[in-house]
Amino acid sequence: MKRKLIKILTRTAVVFSVLVAVFIVLVVWPLPTPAPLIQASGPVAITNVSIINPGDNALLSGQTVLIEKGRIKKVGSNDLFIIPQNAERIDGNGKFLIPGLWDMHAHMGSELAPQLTLPLFIAAGVTNIRDLGGYASLEQKKDWNKQAIAGNIIGPRIMGQASVFVFSLETETEARKLVDNFVVGNGDFFKVYNGVLPDPYFALLKEANAKGIPVLGHKPRAVSAIDAANYGHKSFEHARLFLFECYPGAQKLRERYLARYTGVDTLNGSIETTAMRREMIDNHDPKLFNELAAVMVENSTWFCPTHITRKMDAFADNEEYRQDMRLKYIPFLKKLEWKMDANGMIDRDSSPRGRKAFMDFYLKGLELTGKAHDAGVKILAGTDANDTYCFPGLGIHDELQELVKAGLTPMEALKTATVNPAAYFDMSANYGSLAEGKVADMVLLDANPLDDISNTSKINAVIFNGNIYPRKKLDNLLEYVEKNASNLSIACKLLWKDLSG
Repeated sequence: MKRKLIKILTRTAVVFSVLVAVFIVLVVWPLPTPAPLIQASGPVAITNVSIINPGDNALLSGQTVLIEKGRIKKVGSNDLFIIPQNAERIDGNGKFLIPGLWDMHAHMGSELAPQLTLPLFIAAGVTNIRDLGGYASLEQKKDWNKQAIAGNIIGPRIMGQASVFVFSLETETEARKLVDNFVVGNGDFFKVYNGVLPDPYFALLKEANAKGIPVLGHKPRAVSAIDAANYGHKSFEHARLFLFECYPGAQKLRERYLARYTGVDTLNGSIETTAMRREMIDNHDPKLFNELAAVMVENSTWFCPTHITRKMDAFADNEEYRQDMRLKYIPFLKKLEWKMDANGMIDRDSSPRGRKAFMDFYLKGLELTGKAHDAGVKILAGTDANDTYCFPGLGIHDELQELVKAGLTPMEALKTATVNPAAYFDMSANYGSLAEGKVADMVLLDANPLDDISNTSKINAVIFNGNIYPRKKLDNLLEYVEKNASNLSIACKLLWKDLSG
C-alpha cells in the first residue's frame, strides 16, 4: 500500500513538473508578430464619394478627396478636381466618407494590447482614443502611441491618458502634494474615482486647474456635481450621473457616502439598492436636472455617458446578449471575468423587481442624456472599452446606436465621436472633419449612417494617418486578433501577469 502511494505521488509530481515546464515555456514563447502596416506609397484619391462632415451638418455628394503625406491635400467636386497621374484611386461611388472615430473612454485590456486590443480599434474605424487607464504602464502606452504613429504597430493614437489615479484623498495637503509631483505630459490628466472626499477633491481641482492639468473621471459620490462642475471637473463619466444627482434624496445619499468613506457609517451592505435605484427613477426631479445641466453648459463641462456599461447591468441575464459573436476576439480569461461580472450583477438582485430596476435605470439614463444634449451639454462618445461586454474598438458602433436611442440624430451622434473629441483636446485644426490640411483619418462606409446610425459598422476601408486599410486588410486584422485571443501562449502570459502582478 505504501509503495503504491509513493508511486502515485511520484507520477503526480512528474505530471505537475511537466505542466509547470510547459507553462513556463508558453509564458516565454515569443509573441505573435503584430499585423504589418499598410503604407501608402504616394498620393491617394477617393473619387465620387459622398462626404459627411458632422461639424457642418453637411452631406456632399460627388466629391473627391486627395490624400498626400498623411494629410488631406484637397477636397472638392469631381467636376473641378484634377487628380495627379501617380495617385492611387479608390472608387467611392455609392459610398460615404466620415472622419475617423474617437473613443473617449477606453482601456487597453492588458499589456498585450498590440496583439489583442489595438488592432480592433483600427478595424472598427477608431483612429483616436482617450485612455482612462489601467492594465499597462503609462510608459508602455506612450510607447505604443509613438509606434502606432510611426507605423511600427497597428493601433490608434492615444490622445490623452490618465497618468495619476486618485482613488481616495483624505487631506488637502495630500491633494496639493499630488499636483506638485505631477509630471505634465502631452494629454496627461488626473482620473478621480468615487471615494475621494470633498475637501481634498476641491483642493485637487483648484491646484490642478491652476497648472492646466485636467481632472476628470467619476464624480466623487460625496460631492455635488454642481460643485464639481463649478470647480472645474473637466468631464463626467458614465450615465448614472443625472440619476444620482437629480432626485430629492440626492443630498442625503451624498451624506451617506461621506459617512461610509470617513468610517462613520460602518453598516455592512451596498448603499446602492433596488429601492434606491427605484427612487432615483420614479422621483427624478426635472428642476434639479435643469440646474445641473445649466451649470455644466456654463462651465463647459463634458459628459461621456458610456451607455453600453449600463446596458450590461440591464441585460446581464439575457442569454442572447451574453452570447455575442464578437466574444471570439476576447481572450478566455477576460471572457471568464466578464461572465463572473455579469453573474454578480444578477446576484445583486435577481428578482423580477430588481432586474426591472436595472433595466429602467439604463433606459432613464438614455432619456436624460438626450435631455442633457438638448440643454446644450457637450457629449462625448465613449465605450469603457474592455469593461464587461464593452468590446474594444467595435463597441463605438454600439455606443453611437445608444446615443441615437437617447434622442440624438445620427448626425448629432457622429459629432460626439468626431467633432466634439477634437474640440475637447483643442485639436480641431487637425482632426474632426474632412477638410484640406487636416490629418487623413477617415472611414469609408458602404451605407449612409444618416439613414441608420448602425451603418457606421459597414466599413469598406479605414484611412489612418494617410495609410489605407481596405476591407480585406481589416478582415485580416480581425483574424489576427481572433487567433491571438485563443492562443495558448498568450493565455499563459496573461495568467502569469495576473499571478505575478
